[in-house]
Amino acid sequence: MKLMVVDAFTDRPFAGNPAAVCFLEEEQETQWHQAVAAEMNLSEAAFIRPLDEGFELRWFTPAIEVALCGHATLASAHALWSEGVVPKGDVIRFHTQSGVLTCTQRGSLIALDFPATPAEEAEPPPVLLEALGVTPSF
Repeated sequence: MKLMVVDAFTDRPFAGNPAAVCFLEEEQETQWHQAVAAEMNLSEAAFIRPLDEGFELRWFTPAIEVALCGHATLASAHALWSEGVVPKGDVIRFHTQSGVLTCTQRGSLIALDFPATPAEEAEPPPVLLEALGVTPSF
């Protein structure tokens, strides 16, 4: 098993938002994932496993599995390209609890295609609008 820490959202070491990235060859029990995440003690640990078409990607905090994590997805894509697992320029498809997420390279940047949840109208608490001093559009 290969395990690395990747600093997301930065171009220098020991900055940004760190995530553990664990390369798996075979499926592991959920409790094993959770134990590794707890041992790493970072906000998220990402576990990537090759599939026939893309990679399985799961995210764990030290306490629970989460359905979606942006910085750990970014870290995982970076790790796959930088370690030569995926050729530079190839699209990466992650199969996750939140659906298929794609990552592409745009120059020195990585673009993530995440699911979008449309905004829904909600009634704000009366004191909120007063405290913010705004009139909502909806």
